[in-house]
Amino acid sequence: MASTPPDRPKCPAFATALLAAALVSLLCGCLAFRRYDMARIHQQAAARPRNPVIVLHGFLGSKMKNLHTHQSVWGRVRNAVRRGRPDDLALPIDRPSLAENRDDLVPYAICDTVLGVKFYGAILDSLREVGGYRLGDIDDPRSGDTVFIFNYDWRRDNVESAVALGHAIRRIKARLKAPGMRFDIVAHSMGGLIAEYFLKYGTADVLDRPEQAAVTWAGAADIGRIVAIGTPHQGTMSAFRILNNGISRTLSPRELFTMPSVYQLLPAGENGHFIDMEGRQVAIDLYDARTWMENRWSIWSPREAELAPVPPEAARFLQASLDRARAFRAALAREATGGPPPVPIHLFGSDCVPTLDRVVVNPAPGGMQLLFHDGTAPFRNARELERLMLAPGDGTVTARSLTGLGALSPPSPTASTFFFCATHGLLPAHRGFQGNLFYVLLGEPPRPATVEAAVQGR
Repeated sequence: MASTPPDRPKCPAFATALLAAALVSLLCGCLAFRRYDMARIHQQAAARPRNPVIVLHGFLGSKMKNLHTHQSVWGRVRNAVRRGRPDDLALPIDRPSLAENRDDLVPYAICDTVLGVKFYGAILDSLREVGGYRLGDIDDPRSGDTVFIFNYDWRRDNVESAVALGHAIRRIKARLKAPGMRFDIVAHSMGGLIAEYFLKYGTADVLDRPEQAAVTWAGAADIGRIVAIGTPHQGTMSAFRILNNGISRTLSPRELFTMPSVYQLLPAGENGHFIDMEGRQVAIDLYDARTWMENRWSIWSPREAELAPVPPEAARFLQASLDRARAFRAALAREATGGPPPVPIHLFGSDCVPTLDRVVVNPAPGGMQLLFHDGTAPFRNARELERLMLAPGDGTVTARSLTGLGALSPPSPTASTFFFCATHGLLPAHRGFQGNLFYVLLGEPPRPATVEAAVQGR
């Protein structure tokens, strides 16, 4: 007869079960936290009256098509995978005035989704599903529309886009017969610069006298608040990189060279953004076209020169673009007397991604060789130089540039600043951003009297 095995201790089994239950409970709690119901949280706030919203995309953020043929040249997968003519997106540069350099391309829709990944579509979905906003046509607004998309040609001058934004706002207010209506602007990247220029100067072009032009807050009567996402208030060296290296296989340096908006993303000033092989700062004037030509940058590089000759008008166009960019930066940096903006500005961005902040320049035959942080520099101190080149940010805009709106001394020009971890293009789709966005948008709007008093007292 088989003997009965002795009873096994039950305490370890019980402890294991208890631990497993605790882990399941913990994991379920984490999942519940990650998928919290934003619509339920903001349900009461979303039922209150609030300002309509205008969404502004950033650089590359709207789809482009030919006005006459209606053929898409940007914004579809096939446009990036199989490009057409190499100058499809290049603006003409032969006219003396930058404003006259026009082609037949127009923006027709926001880039909401690419290869199944939501970009601006994530914001639009949240505004509808959580905030209860209703998407309308900015060119044909209807009563009850509460969110609009402002599509602009991201290649062109940013002041031109700010003026067009002002005209779009006037058109909505006239069509809806609502002269006192104010809009909350949610702007990504370069779109934040356009919104803030409009706030300061309205539809006036002050770039011919940026040092003398007074900040009038002319756009304050039309704006309730501005939400700026990953906006390069102090510029970004990523703009300098793409002007020299292009954007992967999508946009060449020759195409980017023709776009005035890219120069307006460059950092202002001569110091702080170039270092030599020993890590020492090098003063370089980015806003002098001779610097680019003498050092063989952008379309003057040997690589680009082999592809096509440099157009005879290139030097004149470059200097005109750089002059305009310097003036744009000066106008944005100009402070008003009498305190912070009459309209609250809320900043959202990332500080967890190493981001290009300085470029290494190395003397070479024919000019200064540029070394970016691509991991291929064959120098002994490459790793140490990379540490000096990078700063916390979102991979495109540094955290310091995002928060560099106006002077750092009090009173602060911003109402709040939120940081979370995401790359530049995916900032609008981040759940942390969207959750905090509704605390901003659905909060109590600023009193109209406060804004009017500040504008009238300028």
